[in-house]
This record gives sequence, structure tokens and C-alpha cells, in this order.
Amino acid sequence: MKHILVRYGELTLKGSNRNFFINKLLQNIKFKLKPFREEVVFIKSHNSLKIDVLSDNLLDEVLANLQDTFGIYSLSVVDEVENDIDKISQVALNIAKESPRGSFKLEVERKDKTFMLTSQEIKQVVAKNILFNTDNLTVDVHNPNTKIEIIVKREKTYIFTSRITALKGLPVGVSGKGLCLLSGGIDSPVASFLAMKRGMQVDFLHFMTPPHTTPEALEKVFSLTKKIARFNQNSFSLYICDFGLLLQELMHIKDESYRITLMRRMFIRIANQLSKTINAKALITGEALGQVASQTIESIGVIDSVSDLPIIRPVVTYDKEEIIKISKAIDTYETSILPFDDVCSMYVPKNPVTKPRKYRAEQQEEQILWEEILDHTIKNSIKHYIVKEGNIIEGTGEKNQKGTEVNSKG
Repeated sequence: MKHILVRYGELTLKGSNRNFFINKLLQNIKFKLKPFREEVVFIKSHNSLKIDVLSDNLLDEVLANLQDTFGIYSLSVVDEVENDIDKISQVALNIAKESPRGSFKLEVERKDKTFMLTSQEIKQVVAKNILFNTDNLTVDVHNPNTKIEIIVKREKTYIFTSRITALKGLPVGVSGKGLCLLSGGIDSPVASFLAMKRGMQVDFLHFMTPPHTTPEALEKVFSLTKKIARFNQNSFSLYICDFGLLLQELMHIKDESYRITLMRRMFIRIANQLSKTINAKALITGEALGQVASQTIESIGVIDSVSDLPIIRPVVTYDKEEIIKISKAIDTYETSILPFDDVCSMYVPKNPVTKPRKYRAEQQEEQILWEEILDHTIKNSIKHYIVKEGNIIEGTGEKNQKGTEVNSKG
């Protein structure tokens, strides 16, 4: 049997709300480890969680799943021993003998202040035992070949040699729900990942214009959603909106340089209406300031003016290289760069406006019949999918408070 010590990190600073955050993390961990539920045992304590893995062969898989869980600061595979100095010394000696020859360092943390020895005294006893019973091992407090850590808690003592860095952040679900406008490019999957890191459950909304957007483009969106799923809540939704009728209407505006600005304003309006139905508290986009014409601060202001909800832009200050680095780390990059265009990239005007004015955008909108078409699109052209345990299945149709479906299955 192997033991994994899970550290909460930031969650221990939450004061009176600590249990809420820790319980949510434990719920998310149990979902992540559902395939191994017969082989794992959970023991929760004040500032950490111990997971006993009954089968040694499953250790690597369990660790991999835990490393993908927001809210975990770090992990260690530990030896568990009774709070007895002789037993602690013996286990530390066994670890030292199995470690690379050369130097070692001891770090001791005595959380149980009733233990008969202080941290310094424990260190002295254990180090002396190692040096006396091994050859060619020396103490090096600056650059040791092996660092042996000992944590004395009230219930047990834990001894280990490494800390595996995890995703940190907050457990997904403690910060409410957000709706991410998923384009199919590099930025929006990264934005959703970063929103999840701050505890937000994320649903997704993607816009397409068949037949101009191909079935392969839709498969690309499905693939991205599945890749992001391992960081998200145990079950979430993907909405696919057919934007074709609205796009046809937008092609009639007099100043084509405003086309992308107006398109994004329509996206935000649709996302706001859908959010009311699914109880999302914020919108999430992958816009980075100054990256393209529609992402200047003036454009962002004009687009935001139609939203009743806050719009979170997690990558707003990132450059492209930084965003790509994260996308590679979360395994969305290779899918994001597949050559299947999204709505925005297909209909960018030759000279898009970089400093749009709100009144000019409103003047352009007054020239077209967008309100009726937008209402029709929300009621009839949004398809709902449920993403659960790596599978995407067609939903049954979300309903608003009046019982009217806001999306169709067809």
C-alpha cells in the first residue's frame, strides 16, 4: 500500500470558509479518482489530505489524476510511521540507504507539539543514526543529493523525499459558473483553463455558420472541449450556436470595417441571454489586449457595453508566446492550430476598425433587423451538448423560467 499526502496550499488561508473549499476539493478529487474508487481510501485532516492507494500498480495513474486537479498545492508519496523516534529513525535510514550515494539533508516539521522531542532534536537523532549506519554519506544543507523530510503530526509521522507540484489555485466550482466563448483557436481554451484555476466551473458556447464552417471545424471544437474536460467540473455543457442568419444580416451594414465589432457585440448579447438560463455569473473570452484589431481597448469597451454580465479575460495581458506555452502544457495547442476556420477568421474585413465608437456601432445596428433575428437564433438555433466523463452527448434543451426552450436539438 502507498500513501499520498495532498497539500491544500491557498485553501488553508480561507478562515471560516475553509471547510467549504476543502470539502469541494475532496468532492472533485473523488470524482477524478472514480475509476479507482475500490482501491483508494481518503483521510481528511485540518490542512492536508492523505490518500491510501491499496494497489501499488495504480500509484502513477492516481498521481497523474491528482496533478490535474485545481486546489491541490503539492503531493508527496510518503512513508507512514507511528510517532516513535526509533521507528522514525529506522524509516529515514532505509530511505537514505536506497537513495543515491553522496550527501543528504534532513528537514523536520513538528506539527504535534506534544511530541517528546523538538524539531532540532529529532533532526539530530535521525541524522546521527544515518551517519552511523551508512558508508560514504555526508550531510550537506545547501546542495544535497537527497533531501529527507519528516512531518510529525498528531496521528502519524510522514517521511518522504520529494514534493510534486500540482496546479494550485482553487477547487473548480467554488467561484460559481462562467460561460466561455470558445472560438476554436489557441486563446479561449487557455482562458477557460485559467478561469477554472480560480475556482470557476465553465460551460462553453461556440458559434458556427454552416455550410461555411465545416464538420471538421465542429469536431475540432468537440476535441478541445474533451481536452479541457479533465480540469473542469465533473459534468458541464457545450452550446453550439448557428450564427448564419445573423451573419447574413451583418453583411448588409454600410461600414464593413465595423463587421467584426458588431459580430462580437451579437456574440455577447447571445451569451448574456443564454447565461440567464443556465445561471452563469460571468462571460469568459480569450481576448489579449492589442493582439488583433478587435482587441484594442476601444474595441473591448464598445463590445462590453452590450453586456449585463462581467466579462473575464484571463489572458488579456499575456503575449502570444505565453499563451502558446500554456496551451501546450494543457494539450490543446495541436488541436487549436488545425486549419479549420471559425466564424471571426472567415469574415474579417480588409480594414477592420481599431478604434470603434459606440455611437457608430449603434448607428450601424440601426440599419439592420438584428433584434428579431437574434431572438430567433436564441430560441431555435442553439444546440446543447453535455460533457461528462470524457463523452459528449446531446442535451435535452435548456429551458428558461417561463418554460420556453432556448435551444433546439436539431
